Amino acid sequence: MESSFIPTFEISVVARHITYRKWRTFLSVGAVALAVAISIVFVSIQNGFSDFLFDIVFRFLPHITVSPLEGDDYIHLYRGIVDNAWALPGVLGVSPSLAATATLAYKDKSDNVVMSGIDPVQANKISNIDKYMVQGQIESIQGGKRIVMGAPLAKKLKVKVGDTVQAKFPDAIPMRLLVSGLFSFGYKEVDEGVTYISLDTAREFLGEGDVVTSIDIKLEDAFQAEASAKELRSFGYNAKDWQELFPDIVRTLAFERTQNNITMLLLMIIATFGIASIMNMLVQEKTREIGMLMAMGATPANIQKLFLIESALLGLLGALAGCVLGYVVSINLMGVQIPDNMGQMMDLPIAINPVDFVVFTLLAVLLSTIAGYYPARKASRLDPVIALKG
Repeated sequence: MESSFIPTFEISVVARHITYRKWRTFLSVGAVALAVAISIVFVSIQNGFSDFLFDIVFRFLPHITVSPLEGDDYIHLYRGIVDNAWALPGVLGVSPSLAATATLAYKDKSDNVVMSGIDPVQANKISNIDKYMVQGQIESIQGGKRIVMGAPLAKKLKVKVGDTVQAKFPDAIPMRLLVSGLFSFGYKEVDEGVTYISLDTAREFLGEGDVVTSIDIKLEDAFQAEASAKELRSFGYNAKDWQELFPDIVRTLAFERTQNNITMLLLMIIATFGIASIMNMLVQEKTREIGMLMAMGATPANIQKLFLIESALLGLLGALAGCVLGYVVSINLMGVQIPDNMGQMMDLPIAINPVDFVVFTLLAVLLSTIAGYYPARKASRLDPVIALKG
């Protein structure tokens, strides 16, 4: 009778099947465990790189930049733009700057750099420059013709704090600048290619009046940048949010996420095909046992449920083992040094999210159950008489 075949009985049969052929169980569980472990490692690295890129956006980069209108070299009457920017919701900082290309020379060494004329107080609200000063203070540029540069650039020019460098460029007014501080952001392009001077010094170097080349804006929520930039554009300003300014970050995130999702799905499908194959073999091996169960009163639904439970259990065991393995591998990958795009060595970014373990466990159980459906249906449709004959 169907009522006599309660779940505890079905589970006892499943337990016997799982322990009867340990090698077969090991292969099923191992296939799922390996797929889940690799998926967890992949997604942890993906999460780490996403966090790393967003950390750049949140720490160093402006969320919105207002640039000169097409055909203009500078933004004139920029103070009105600054006032409108501060009126936006969730603004943390608004920093006007005047960028100038210059050749810095010291003795027989020289290099081309960007000299960014800034208000150090406002610029700090955008990029937290103070936190990355290794010598001196960024505020020192307000004390006259002074310059703050990256420590790697200082090393290339063989200058130190207190030395004076020559700044010149075609159509610019040559001047001597005292090195008053060194910074190190850890990014080669910035540390070797960007320097800071005061707005007044930049204007004197370029021979310009009260103008700027950009206005950087930092928000509490970077994902509000698109709406805020749109509002500034409604005033006629050339405002772009960080997703427009740094499309490489957006493309990299999208590409990594898509690539990893496809890889993880393929791994899980391959693992579940292994379970389907093993469950199909089990049905063939257990034909006589299935016939006996049917003769004792088991219905096709009971038989189907039995094999589905076994598939799900194999998937669950594999998922749990894979979660443990994936966690251990991810933890051990932390601190592994890899080169970044700028030639610097960095730790492999790993971000372990507990939600991923739950998601992959549920996915493994679901796919394993689906994989066991055909063998389970095949078993439930066996003729009891033929099945008893084996």
